[in-house]
Amino acid sequence: MLKFPKVVPWASTEEYMTVADCLYSSDISERKRGVAIVKAWRARGRVPVAIEATASLAEMCVADHEQRHGVTICQLQHMYAMALIRFVNSIVDLEQKGVYAQSVAMLAGRIGMPAWFVELRHAGTHEQLPSLATLRSACAQALLWLRDYYWSKQVRRLPADTMIQVRAVIAEYLSACETRQASVAMVASRSAKHSANPSVLAAAEATMEVATAALTALVVRLHADAVRLYVVPVLIESGFLVPSEKRLRAKFPDCNLPPALADAWSAPFAVFTSSWGETLFYEELLAAMVSALTPDSSELGIFESGDGALSTSHAATLVAWIRWILEAHYVPNGTAGGKSSTVSIEDLLEGCLRNPSYYSRSVLRVVSDVDPALKRDLKPFVEYMGKALAALVADEAKAGAPPTNSKPLPTVSLKTLQEEEALMQRRLDQLFGAGRGASQIESMDVDASANSIATATSAPEPRSAVNGTTAITAAAAKAHQTEAAASRWSYVPETAWAQCPIGALCDGSIPALEWPAWIDNVPLHATPL
Repeated sequence: MLKFPKVVPWASTEEYMTVADCLYSSDISERKRGVAIVKAWRARGRVPVAIEATASLAEMCVADHEQRHGVTICQLQHMYAMALIRFVNSIVDLEQKGVYAQSVAMLAGRIGMPAWFVELRHAGTHEQLPSLATLRSACAQALLWLRDYYWSKQVRRLPADTMIQVRAVIAEYLSACETRQASVAMVASRSAKHSANPSVLAAAEATMEVATAALTALVVRLHADAVRLYVVPVLIESGFLVPSEKRLRAKFPDCNLPPALADAWSAPFAVFTSSWGETLFYEELLAAMVSALTPDSSELGIFESGDGALSTSHAATLVAWIRWILEAHYVPNGTAGGKSSTVSIEDLLEGCLRNPSYYSRSVLRVVSDVDPALKRDLKPFVEYMGKALAALVADEAKAGAPPTNSKPLPTVSLKTLQEEEALMQRRLDQLFGAGRGASQIESMDVDASANSIATATSAPEPRSAVNGTTAITAAAAKAHQTEAAASRWSYVPETAWAQCPIGALCDGSIPALEWPAWIDNVPLHATPL
């Protein structure tokens, strides 16, 4: 059954684990940092009630410790009581699933919440407020209860040597598979019948069971992010999906996966997909393969190779695996014959088209074979890459470099390549949006009027790009100086201009997107109510 992804406000499991450590840290500054991150999560989307309750209780402990603005004991009692009441109500309300409402005490007992939390909630709501010492103790106990009943069940920690462990367990499994296959072949061989020993096959089966149990235990313990961080990088290394012996690898231009290689990995793939789902595993594997095959052309240049470039046979085997995955799990147009597609090829196509290389052309050909409907759309891209490669080989031949292809290549002029490059850029913009590959001109004045917006739309501000940076000209800054004066945005003086990466501040620093602590101290009114 297809598992749909769940949208969460945290970027990765590592960030989720970091917040758990911060909220339960003995360092007050770390607790404040954890609370700030949870506040940023609230701005992104819905936060689980257990995390909300933990952050509220931790924030209450921080406020009690710092005693800011002369908070009185009565005020602390009310703040503690409110945090505890909301903690009990939010957790217990999740169990209200019937037609008729059940008592809070009954629901709390069902989820293992101590009864005195419910009594304290009742006292804080309808009776006299408990003492400050009681409320402080209740807050500490509530945090411990949340850690035991929520955080300890959610957070699965990974040791520092996870990559080494993943590599060792998968290698042991592959070795056990080879041993079992050799034992089966020896027993079945007529020439070896006189020396065949049934105990050899039994020992191989026992080794295989141990290796399978170790692989299953490792997969169950790893979280979904570990697929991208640890498992997939190991799989695309030489000696795993790509055999160490070159005679067992696929070859260009056919890039057909050897059947023996596909059969050897059918069982491990079944273990991986049973835990993480076919969509997650195969899409992460495709993304890693395409990333290895198509280096970033913005850093290396088109058709250039980095220092860690793959060998030809290694790349051919990865392309063959891409073909195998698409043929087995991709369905053109989403559905066909009642079967739905497990993987999406949008990211694969964009990676190949944005970063043309020696191997991205082969990947596009594989996609054209698997999806005939895309073949017509991809044909001009493939032809353009072929012409560009031909021109590159011709330039190398003129420079005295040994030719990479003995076949005669057509002569292509620079003007023809530039025209086709512009045509390819327009096609890319149509496929993936005009704003994906180029910077867009946006107005920095958030308080500008409708007339100024219309003027900016019809006459965009002139800008100049230097080494990937965007600079606003002095004429444009002077034209909008009056409008920007009333805005919180301001232009950097021309004398202070400096080159910096896109996304960084003018001083080269990376902006922090966490919830700033000073926002908590901003008064809501000019004078106290």
